[in-house]
Amino acid sequence: MVQTKAKRPRRLKREALVFAHLERVSKDLLLDHPDIVRELIGRNAGVYALYRKNKLYYVGLASALRNRLTAHGKNRHGNSWDHFSVYLTIRDQHLREIEALLLRITRPPGARQTGKLAQSRDMKRQIMRAIRTKQAKHLSSLFDWRQARDESADPKNVRGDSELVRLLPSGAKLRADYKGKVYRARARRDGTVRYRGVNYESLSQAGKAVVRRAVNGWWLWKIERGKGNWVRLTTIRRAGTPVYK
Repeated sequence: MVQTKAKRPRRLKREALVFAHLERVSKDLLLDHPDIVRELIGRNAGVYALYRKNKLYYVGLASALRNRLTAHGKNRHGNSWDHFSVYLTIRDQHLREIEALLLRITRPPGARQTGKLAQSRDMKRQIMRAIRTKQAKHLSSLFDWRQARDESADPKNVRGDSELVRLLPSGAKLRADYKGKVYRARARRDGTVRYRGVNYESLSQAGKAVVRRAVNGWWLWKIERGKGNWVRLTTIRRAGTPVYK
């Protein structure tokens, strides 16, 4: 009996962000062959870049790319570029964020403002606060023989989950989404979780009070990382990096 090898399941191809592009072509292409450019670009959205003498002058996005390029040939940018690139995308869901990233990284001279990352949190303050805390502890250890300790890190003062104390700041706002409703709680300094006026010794106990059955509290509860971006605590736990206010 001849044995045949089992066929491996075919991997689903990821949808490409960019499905067509045109790089560093002359501005004259728009002037001499507008019909061809119009046909190829069509009504697609995408990212474009304008160049002057091989130097980047401007980057942007447009849901109607061909109209935007035509407009840039007549508006204030008209005499400031001589070559252009276009990158056509299937979806425009993240185009605004992509444009913001490009503007922040390249800082082109033709841009009047930098891109805004509306749902991203600037980590500078968190890092500065963490450095100040670290330096204060170091100075205390150099000049105070008693080496003042962080009370929240003292095992005697931890009633709940010590891992919660290590990873989350005191008073961190937590959220759980269950059956179309939003439930809110807070992480306390002693490792307990306060939900509806009751202190629970673990995330799972607080979660059980929400769903009325045993549940993995690290999976149920979330913390906000950036405006409106709620991340499950399992992700924070897996990364092992503390969250700072």
